[in-house]
Amino acid sequence: MSEISQAQQSSDKGLYRSGLIACAFGYMLTSISPVIVADSNIHGLAMAFWRCWIAFAVLATVVLIRKDLSFDRFVSTAPAGICFGSSMGLFFWAAKITSILNATLITILLPIPLTIAAYVIFRERLTLRHIFVSMIAISGAMLIVASGSSSGTGDIKGDLLAVVAVNISAGYFISAKKTLLTVPLVEFMAGVFAWGGIVLIPMVLSTQAGIIAQSNADLGRILLVALIPGVGHLLLNYSQGKAPLNLIAVFQLIVPVVSTLLAYWILSQSVTVFQGVGMAIVIITLGINSYFKPADEETGQPG
Repeated sequence: MSEISQAQQSSDKGLYRSGLIACAFGYMLTSISPVIVADSNIHGLAMAFWRCWIAFAVLATVVLIRKDLSFDRFVSTAPAGICFGSSMGLFFWAAKITSILNATLITILLPIPLTIAAYVIFRERLTLRHIFVSMIAISGAMLIVASGSSSGTGDIKGDLLAVVAVNISAGYFISAKKTLLTVPLVEFMAGVFAWGGIVLIPMVLSTQAGIIAQSNADLGRILLVALIPGVGHLLLNYSQGKAPLNLIAVFQLIVPVVSTLLAYWILSQSVTVFQGVGMAIVIITLGINSYFKPADEETGQPG
């Protein structure tokens, strides 16, 4: 029994680590999107639109080849897909009304509703250490964003819209965790991108955002935004069930770190000392949170 127990613990630890690695790389890849969008002449909503439909075309082809079509599975992905598309659209809308700084700062608060959901819905064990270190990590991420350049002025309507987008984004992760218990990963992702693309159609039409690339360079950026973050989302959803939701939530703070470094490298934006301090805080605190794993932590059993 002792050997079996040790083997089980070793297997659980391996899954846990593979989940964290997938989560970290997933967020790194998705963080490339804002930098590419900022370097493009195409509206952010149009980018999100193409991101969904190109990814859907690729994944739907895989599903057809596997001959694993199921209308019930497609319908079951609707809550996650609608949350995914609407949260992206609302964030871009919020960024047009309020300042990019305000909108980004609000989205950094995503770990808070996700951590609450992890405890209330999925019964994941939370420790005071995790909560304390996570709050420090959020503070570090806020320091990164607040110390960078921004444009536009704050508007309460845009700020409220960003808050709604954050809560809908949390709904995506919650729905995804539940749906992935019964739907295979590829079929789930195909459904999510289809529903997300459907939701984005009226948003694109209402803003009259042009969806046609005006140059080969912009066409290349559309493909990059569709494929690279698409792989990132695949890794993020793979990590569901292998790593606890409360930790997946906090790992989202990797995004401003990677985005800042990419903006420095690709867009030649400067990095301030305060941003460097913020990045160090995020990396150290994420390392602390991922190192300590409670032995009796429950990961992913729905309530």
